[in-house]
Amino acid sequence: MSFRAAFDLSTVPHALGGVSGYLMSLAAALQESAGEAGCELVTVDVPAVHPGIPGPELAAVSVPTPAYLKVPFIRRIPLRRGWEEESRARRIAAATGYPSVYHHGGVQPGCPPGAVSVVTVYDLSAREHPEWHTPETVEYFRMEEGLLRSGSFACAISAWTARRVHDALEVPWERILAAGGAAADRFSPGSPSSEVMETCGLVPGHYMLHVGNFVPRKNIPFLCDSYMRSRERGLELPLVFVGAGGWGEEGPADGEGIRILRNMPDSHMPDLYRGAVALLLPSECEGLGLPVLEALACGTPVICSDAAALPETLDGCGRLLPAGDTEAWTSAMLTLGDPAEVEQLRNMAAKHRRVRWESVAKTVLDFYRRISRS
Repeated sequence: MSFRAAFDLSTVPHALGGVSGYLMSLAAALQESAGEAGCELVTVDVPAVHPGIPGPELAAVSVPTPAYLKVPFIRRIPLRRGWEEESRARRIAAATGYPSVYHHGGVQPGCPPGAVSVVTVYDLSAREHPEWHTPETVEYFRMEEGLLRSGSFACAISAWTARRVHDALEVPWERILAAGGAAADRFSPGSPSSEVMETCGLVPGHYMLHVGNFVPRKNIPFLCDSYMRSRERGLELPLVFVGAGGWGEEGPADGEGIRILRNMPDSHMPDLYRGAVALLLPSECEGLGLPVLEALACGTPVICSDAAALPETLDGCGRLLPAGDTEAWTSAMLTLGDPAEVEQLRNMAAKHRRVRWESVAKTVLDFYRRISRS
C-alpha cells in the first residue's frame, strides 16, 4: 500500500556547509527511490521561512506566502502576532496533498494536520555547548527538542547522534532512526584536475586540507597552532582551508603556509580532495563528519579527532587523535612529509566500505513506511 511523504527543504537557504549538502543529497536520493518503495514523495519549500532568499531548486512544491506578508507596512502586524506561523501547517498540508509523514529538514514549526512528524537531528551541540553557537541556533534547537519531546520521530545522521537523542532527550528507541550519510557519487579516486590545481595555485600531493566552515566546534585555532608548531620543526607542506562563512571567531588568515579558499564550487571539491596529502579534521564535535566520507571516497588519507561521531564515520580507515592534543597533531603533520607514512594512510583509506545515498534513502523510506502506520 502506498503512502505520501513530504520532505521539507526550507532550512537549506540558511544552512551552512554539511547541513545543506546532507539535506540536498538525501532529498535527491529519496526522489529517486520513493516510487520503488511505494512512497509518493514531495519536496517542499516554505518561502516565509527565508524571506528574500531564493529557495532550493530541488523543492517541487512552494507553499504560498499569505498576501498580507507582501505588503511592506502591513506585514509587521501579522508577523508580530504570529499569524503566518499559525496558518502555516494548514497551508503546507494543502500544498503537499496532506501527507502521512512530514520530514522537517530543520526546525519547521508547522507539521500538517494528521501527519507523523520526523525531525532531522545533526547533533546536540547547541544544547550541550551553546557557547559554540549563535543565540538563534540555540533557540532553534530548543524548538527542535520541543518537537522531539512532544512525540516527533528522530532521523539522526549517525548512530552516535541517535544515542545522544535517546540518552539526553529521552526519546524512545522506537522513535529514532540512525540514517547515516554518504559521499556524493562525484567523489571518487583519481588524479586531480590540472586545471583546478592551477586555478587554486596548488601542487598535487603537496598540501594538507581542511574542509568546513569557520565555526568554534571545528577547532580551527587549535589546528593552526599545531600547524605553526610543525612548521617550526621543519614541515614544508602548506595547510589549505576550504570553507565559507561562520560565526563566533574569525577564520584563519592567509600566510605562513596557510591558504584560504573560500566559496569553492562544488565541482572543484573532488579534485581538492584527490590532490591533498591528507584531510585534517580536529573537530570537537561532528554529528557525522561528511568531509571524512568525501575524502575516503576519493582515496585520500584522513587524520581526524576521536570526538563525537568521527570514530564511527572513519571506521578504522584513518588515524584518530585527541581533539586537544597539540603534540599529537603536530607530530602527525610532521609524518606527512614521509612518503612511507602517507602510503600507509592511503592503504587504510582504501579499506573504506562505501555507502551510497541510495542505500541511505531506502533506510529512511522504510522508516517512513513503518511510522506512517503509527
